[in-house]
Amino acid sequence: MKVKRRKSIFSQTKLLPLKEEGFTLLESIVSLYVLVICVSLISYAASQYQTIRKQTFLDRQLEWHLFLNQLEYDSRQLVFKDSTTSRVRFEEFDRIGKVQRIIVYQKDLKKTNLIKTTELGGYQPLLMKVSKVTFSKNGDFLIIEVLFSNKETYKAQLKITQVVEELEK
Repeated sequence: MKVKRRKSIFSQTKLLPLKEEGFTLLESIVSLYVLVICVSLISYAASQYQTIRKQTFLDRQLEWHLFLNQLEYDSRQLVFKDSTTSRVRFEEFDRIGKVQRIIVYQKDLKKTNLIKTTELGGYQPLLMKVSKVTFSKNGDFLIIEVLFSNKETYKAQLKITQVVEELEK
């Protein structure tokens, strides 16, 4: 008995002869050039990241000191009224002792900025990207602690004048 063999599909395909094998010298040089450019861009990006991080830290310090200068300037003209852990209230008096305006420092409704507000609805952002702010009173000093969203913490104390002492004198 004669057995028929089936022809496989692969045996019927013809392989084309390769004209070129491997890389040419020019292709190797171009690929090395691209590799060098990529490595240099990565190292440049890493150094720029450090510069940006350092500058951001310096900007946060500048923002903090500007806030303290503004608060100190305002507190010379204002009299401390009361404070909670999340807000502090000052009052401004006219010459006869009548309250002229009330100024409150607190976090805004979005809970990201420290703002200065008035009873008339005025609004001034002072510190941005604040995670937590704490006000506390210790004698004649107002202690302010601020935690920013990037985990930087700043603390300051400010001399304040009391409302009772100013009006009775």
